[in-house]
Amino acid sequence: MGIVSCVLSLFGCNRNPIKPEGELTSVSISQSHMDRTDCYSFGAYKKNDTYNLNARCMIEKGDNDYEDVELENISITKEEFKQFEELDKKYDFFSLRKPNKIEKNIFFVVDETITNFSLSYGDESFSLYTSGDCYNEVHDCFVALAEKYNETIN
Repeated sequence: MGIVSCVLSLFGCNRNPIKPEGELTSVSISQSHMDRTDCYSFGAYKKNDTYNLNARCMIEKGDNDYEDVELENISITKEEFKQFEELDKKYDFFSLRKPNKIEKNIFFVVDETITNFSLSYGDESFSLYTSGDCYNEVHDCFVALAEKYNETIN
């Protein structure tokens, strides 16, 4: 039996993959939809000793009034990036990863909402499930940063 489990672990059947060593280096989420107000793309990443934010979204400015936000490589503070590290501790992002399998989608629905959530520890990247409180808190954190830096720039 020990030989069987050893062989299965060599070929990717390990049920409990080990979390990569290293710290959280990037977090990104995005959503595409037929309705432009439901589309967004956010990313925060650490490179060397700097922390940066990318954001493309629409921020509500009142009843049916939205403002386009496009931020690219905006410097954020270490403390702002640490918010994502705290969410990682709270939700254990690694435990929410999707299995690595190729999805074959024969049909493409134009008005289908497509949501992505990915992160990196060091050089290793993972896709995560996009439902639940974890995703919502990460989204809210990104929106708050986008609002703050949009106001700073404009």
